[in-house]
Amino acid sequence: GDLGTSYTTQSSVVSEIGSRVWVSVRFSLVATAIVTVVGVSLGVLCAVYQYSFFDNFVNILAKTLGSIPGFLLGVLLMRYLAQELGWFPIFGFSTPKHWVLPLITQCLPFTATTIRQSRSAMLDCIRQDYVKTSRSKGAKESKVIFVDTLRNALLPIITNVGTNFAIFIGGAVVVENVFSIPGIGSKVIEAINNADMPVVMACSMVIAIMFTGMALIIDLCYALVDPRLKSTFVKAKKKTKKVKREEQS
Repeated sequence: GDLGTSYTTQSSVVSEIGSRVWVSVRFSLVATAIVTVVGVSLGVLCAVYQYSFFDNFVNILAKTLGSIPGFLLGVLLMRYLAQELGWFPIFGFSTPKHWVLPLITQCLPFTATTIRQSRSAMLDCIRQDYVKTSRSKGAKESKVIFVDTLRNALLPIITNVGTNFAIFIGGAVVVENVFSIPGIGSKVIEAINNADMPVVMACSMVIAIMFTGMALIIDLCYALVDPRLKSTFVKAKKKTKKVKREEQS
C-alpha cells in the first residue's frame, strides 16, 4: 500500500489522490445512472415504435450528440449557459449547480451511444419466436416488452453500462480539467505537467484496478441475468464438490 512520496509536495501519494478518487467515483456513479436510465428508456421506446417519427427523431438527435467532442461541448455550455446567461457557475464542484454542466458534458455523448445500443439489442430480441409465442398466448404488451424482451436484451446493455462507468473513471480527464473538478483525472494532468512520476503511476494503477474490477462485476451480472450462464456456474460448483467428496473418501 505504499505508493511512494510526491516529488512536488513531498507528501504521501495515498493522501494526495485519496480524496480525488472519491470525487471521481461519485461523479462517475451519478453520470452512469443518468446515462443508463435515459439511454435505456429511450432505446426501448425507439425499438417498440420502430420507424415512427419518435424513433427517427431520437436517432438523428443521438447521432448528432454522439459526434460532438466532449471538450467542445463543455466549452460551448460554459460560454452560453454560464457566461452569457449566468445560470450555472463555471468552475468548482461544491454545490448541486456546479454538477449540472459537467454532467451534461459527460452524459450527452454516452447517452447517445446507449440509446443506439439499447435499441439494437431490443430489436434483435423483439423479433424472436418466444416473443411471438408470448403475444399469441395473450400476454400483456408491457410483460412482453419488459419481461420477455428487455430481460433477454440485458447482456449487451450491462456491458455498455459497466464500460461507461469505467470510461467515466479513466476518461474524465477532459471534463475535470475543463470545469476544474478536483478528481483523479485532473490530478493526472497536474502530475504530468509537474513530472511527478509517483503520482502518475499511482493514478494509472487506481484507474486500471477500477477497470478490472468493473469487468469482474459485469461477468457476475451476466450470471445473474442469464439462466444459462448461472446453470453453468452451478454445475461447475456441484462438480467441484463431488470431486472433493471422492478425494476425501
